[in-house]
Amino acid sequence: MLANTRRAALGFKFVRKITNACVHEKATNNYKMNAWQVHSYGDELLRSSTRTPIVNEVNEVLVKVEAASVNPIDLLMKEGYARTVLNVLRKSDMELPLTLGRDFCGTIVSKGLASNSKFKMGDKVYGFVPLHKQGSFAEYVLAESDHICFQPEHLKPTECTSVVYAAMTAWSALFITGGLQFENTKNKRILVLGASGGVGTMAVQLLKTQGVQVIGTCSTNAVPLVRSLGADEVIDYTQPDYLKQIAESRYDIILDCAKFGVNNLPTNWKFKQFITLNSPLMLNTDKYGLLPGVLKSATTLVGDNIVILKDGKVIKWGFFLPCKKGFELINGLLTKKEIRPITHKEFDFDEIPDALAEVNKGHLRGKVVINVK
Repeated sequence: MLANTRRAALGFKFVRKITNACVHEKATNNYKMNAWQVHSYGDELLRSSTRTPIVNEVNEVLVKVEAASVNPIDLLMKEGYARTVLNVLRKSDMELPLTLGRDFCGTIVSKGLASNSKFKMGDKVYGFVPLHKQGSFAEYVLAESDHICFQPEHLKPTECTSVVYAAMTAWSALFITGGLQFENTKNKRILVLGASGGVGTMAVQLLKTQGVQVIGTCSTNAVPLVRSLGADEVIDYTQPDYLKQIAESRYDIILDCAKFGVNNLPTNWKFKQFITLNSPLMLNTDKYGLLPGVLKSATTLVGDNIVILKDGKVIKWGFFLPCKKGFELINGLLTKKEIRPITHKEFDFDEIPDALAEVNKGHLRGKVVINVK
């Protein structure tokens, strides 16, 4: 009798927990949705009919996606990039099929009851999904309430989503890795290599809002764009004296958004920090395993720095960090129109493979975006 009573009590608590876990517009979990997924690394991206995600955590929201954007990381993840590290973070979650897409804009249709109380059903939001989670190239996406903000009223969904991952990558590299979050940024002099791309255009704008003197590099036809973003100087890398022009000045930070590479650094360039967004860490862990890959990467980083530390220089690796504080800063600047989206080209949801091919061509002027609606 006592055992039955205990079982009934436990059952009641379980039902109450499930009932209180989320509220939703309708039973979206009973439906299938369309998503662009990788079923085997290296194969073609396939449009699949899959189950609509369900809110399982009290801090989650389910968003009906209206727009997404393509980032270079999507191309890499399609080939299996970072799978060793990401599988550690995924824990018991399935690795494949993998839905690509890291940022989104859309409408909240379901939410955990402990999600930030400022969000409610029907709110228009935009945000990002960490790398180890299923992505936004789908009709619905799960996100954490700390990783979303209200959609700025003056922007379209495609404009909002074009900002998120690129701006967060730039912020992470400059303000966390580069330490600008903890320093007086006034009168800093920073060189952005590849200033006309997705991350580069955001880096230039973020730096200018903080009073930084910004020098950007790009090709001839992108010079007007980079100047329009507020860059104090623009250097055309197609000119024969390009490397010499850079060597004439001293920089607090050089941010490499162009895959320039540590091995190509001229010895006469004067800088305090060189931050690259293309570290070998993930490639090494995929090739050698988690611990050996980390050790090999650490050896490489130490070796690169030993050569230049005597000159007061340091090499660092920048990574996207899913930081609430960084996104709130970016959202504030975007809402106040202190930074603006830069869109290269727009594709429909049915054209996502074409959108990835466009990014793969390189030489972008801002972001490639997806209109899911």
